[in-house]
Amino acid sequence: MKITSILENTKQDRKLTAKHGLSLYIETDQMNIIFDTGPDGSYIKNAKAMGIDLSKAHAVVISHGHSDHIGGLSYLNEVNKEAQIYLSEHSLEPHWLRLGGYYHKVGAKKDIQHSFKDRLNFVAKDMEIAKGIHIITLNPANEYTKNLYKGSKKELDDFNHEIMLVIENKNGIVLFSGCSHHGIIDMANIALDKFPGKKIDVIIGGFHLIGIPIINTLGKSKDEIISIGNSLNEMPINSIYSCHCTGAKGYKILDSVLKEKLNPFPTGKELIIS
Repeated sequence: MKITSILENTKQDRKLTAKHGLSLYIETDQMNIIFDTGPDGSYIKNAKAMGIDLSKAHAVVISHGHSDHIGGLSYLNEVNKEAQIYLSEHSLEPHWLRLGGYYHKVGAKKDIQHSFKDRLNFVAKDMEIAKGIHIITLNPANEYTKNLYKGSKKELDDFNHEIMLVIENKNGIVLFSGCSHHGIIDMANIALDKFPGKKIDVIIGGFHLIGIPIINTLGKSKDEIISIGNSLNEMPINSIYSCHCTGAKGYKILDSVLKEKLNPFPTGKELIIS
C-alpha cells in the first residue's frame, strides 16, 4: 500500500500547494482511493506536479461534510469521471462555523448532488467496498465542538456525517480519519472492536486538537492532549501520522508523549506500508 499526501496544511516541497484541508491518495492492490479532496482543486494541481494520475482512482471517500474535506469534490470531473464516491448520507447537509456571533458556511457546495448524482453512494452502515477495504460509520458523537453547527436550524454539530476508512493488511489494520471529530481514541477503539484480534498498524489523519485554524489556537488543554497521547501509547498501535487539524501546537504536545511513534504527514510526503 502506498499513501501520498496530496494536500495538507503544510508542505515538504516548495513547488506544491499547502492549504487548510486534507487529501490523500491511497494505492492498493485492490483499488486506488482519493481520501478527502481538500477545500478546492489544489489536490489535483499537486497530484499532477507529483506525477499522480487521479484518473486511475477507482473510489473517492469523503470523511465528513466540512468544506476543507469535501470542497475539492466539485473539481473531480476535471480528472476523473468514473470513480464512485462514498460519503455519509448527512454530508451534504448545511454545516457552519460560528466566529464572533456570525455563522460562516463550511459545508459542501450545492453543485455536488447534481454533478455526481449517478456516482454518489450514501453510506448508512458499515460496508466493504473491495476485499479488505472498509468504510466504518459512526454514531452521533458524545461531545460537541462549541463553534461547529449543522442544519438549517444551526444546531450544535454531533458529527453524524463523519465516517472512517479502514484497510486490512498483514500487520493489522490501517485507519484513516479526516478530522476525528468523534475523538481519535474512541475511533481507534471502534476500529479495534470491529476487527477483533488485530492491532492497528498505522493511523493517518487529523485529530482536531486545533481551536481556531486562522490563529492556530489549541482546541483542548495541554493536559487533555497529554492524556490523549498517553491513551494512544497504551493501545496496540504501531505508528501514527497526524496532520491537518491536529495543528502545530497540538502536534508538539503529542510529540512529547508519543515520541518516535508520531510522524507528520505534510503535502508531498509518501508512505509505503507492506
